[in-house]
Amino acid sequence: MDKKALQTLIDDARASREPGGVIVAVDETHYQINEHPYELMVNYRDAFDRVELSDRFNTYFSRYDYLVGDWGFGQLRLRGFYDDKRNVAGELKISALQDYLDEACNTGCPYFVMHNEDAKVVMPKRSSRQRESSHRSNRNQNNGAKQQNRNHSGNRNKNAQPAERKSERPNASKRSHARHTNRPSNNGQQKAYTVEKVKPVKKTPVSQRHGTVKTVGHSQHRKFTIREKKD
Repeated sequence: MDKKALQTLIDDARASREPGGVIVAVDETHYQINEHPYELMVNYRDAFDRVELSDRFNTYFSRYDYLVGDWGFGQLRLRGFYDDKRNVAGELKISALQDYLDEACNTGCPYFVMHNEDAKVVMPKRSSRQRESSHRSNRNQNNGAKQQNRNHSGNRNKNAQPAERKSERPNASKRSHARHTNRPSNNGQQKAYTVEKVKPVKKTPVSQRHGTVKTVGHSQHRKFTIREKKD
């Protein structure tokens, strides 16, 4: 298939295709494209062609503030740009138009610039990966908030523990005091036996000496008394 036959097929396909935009001229510089008002601001080397623009236009370009068309190899190419006030990347703003013409277009090619006076920005749909990332970020924030709440509650419990201990101290001190009052101190600790000293008596032979052991009380720990006799 030679070049001429290929161009014929392209022309037939374009002729059978419905135009992407309905363009109505209001005056020499103002147009209606699919009922959106546009102003022709730049028409370098008579690049603006209403028929070609109607054929190449797509509703996708309605979101942009500016519509740029440039010619190369007999074909019209369209590119959209946003206003400089938009929160978008720098290469998508109209201030980057000259860079686009120098880098992506033929040198000195005809081009035109139209301003969309009724631009409606359409937010692109988020992919499943972006939605998953957003969901993970929200989940991490919720977990962080829960952990922070646990830390605050833990701090409150720690602060409350000394008060509870203080409230328990009087009873504990009472019990301790009762135990100490009932139990003699180490210095005056009560022994299981008592030593009684009696007056000296006359010396008696060892064989005739007698000692008595007396037990007192019926508790588990019985007390007994040792009497010592001194010769």
